[in-house]
Amino acid sequence: MTDLHSKTAVITGANGGIGKDVARQLALRPEMARIYLACRNRDKATTAKAELEAATGRHIFDIVVMDVADQGSVRAGLAHIDGPVDALVMNAGVIGPQSMSLTTDGVTTVFATNVLGHVVLLEGLLADGRLGEVAVLAGSEAARGLPKLRMQRPSFASTSTDELATVIDGSYFAGRKPDFNLAFGQAKYIGALWMAYLARQHPDHRFITVSPGATTGTQASKDIALPLRIAAKYVMPALGISHKLEVGAKRLVDGVTDPTLSSGVFYASAADKLKGPLVDQADIFPDLANPAFQDHANEAIHRFIT
Repeated sequence: MTDLHSKTAVITGANGGIGKDVARQLALRPEMARIYLACRNRDKATTAKAELEAATGRHIFDIVVMDVADQGSVRAGLAHIDGPVDALVMNAGVIGPQSMSLTTDGVTTVFATNVLGHVVLLEGLLADGRLGEVAVLAGSEAARGLPKLRMQRPSFASTSTDELATVIDGSYFAGRKPDFNLAFGQAKYIGALWMAYLARQHPDHRFITVSPGATTGTQASKDIALPLRIAAKYVMPALGISHKLEVGAKRLVDGVTDPTLSSGVFYASAADKLKGPLVDQADIFPDLANPAFQDHANEAIHRFIT
C-alpha cells in the first residue's frame, strides 16, 4: 500500500461489532479512499454507514448487500464492487445452536458463514485479477481448542479430504449430538489451512489469518446459552481474559497494514491465552503448517462450491 488516498478495502460483517470497528480504524488512515461495507442487511448497513461517517468525518463508505452464507448472494455482491480491492477483511462469522442448520448448498451455516462464502468472494477477486495486496480472514483461538471455555480442540483421524468434507456438510456429527462450539473451531481450523494453501499458490499476495481474540462488545455470543452470554459480557472482562472491541478490531487492521506479518500464517494469542501479543499458531498446533492438510482443506472446500 504505497500510494496515498487511493486504496480500497472490503469488509464483510461490517454493520456491527469487530467489522464495524475495523472499518472505523481503516477510515482513519489517509491512504484509504473507499471502504465497502459488505453486509447481509441493508438497513443495518445504512445505520452503520451513517455512524461511521459521523465517527470518522469521512464519506468514503459504500454498502454492498452480501450474505456470505449464500454463494449466489456473494457473487451478486461481488459484481457491485468496482475496480481493484487492495485489502479484503473476511470478518463475518456465526456461532451457536442455529449455526448447525444446513444452507441450500448443503453446508452447515457455521461453515458457510465463516469460510465458504469468503472462499467464493476471495477467489472471485483473484479470478478477476482484482485483489491488489492482502486478504485477512478472521480466525479464532478455537481452532486450537479453548480449554478455559470448554471448547475442545479439533482433531481428526487422518485430516483427509473426505474427513474434512464431513465437517462442511455436518455429517461429522452423524449419530451424535452436534457440538456447535466444536463445529466453530473446526471451521476456523479449515479456514486457516485454506488461507495457508492460497499463500503457497499466490506468493505475490499476502493471505493472513488473524484472530481478534476474546473481545467484548461483539454480537458473537448473542445466540449462545445465557450463562455463556453472561460470562462473555461480564465474567471474562472481570477476570482479565478478554479485551475491548477496538483491541480485537486492531488485530485485523494490523493484518491489513503490518507488512511484518507473514503470508500463510495464522496469528492469534499465545498458548492458553485469549488476548495479548499475536504469535504464529503453527508453533502451538503444528498441523496448521502441514502442506498436505492445507491441500486437503482446499479440496474439501471446493466440493461444495456451486
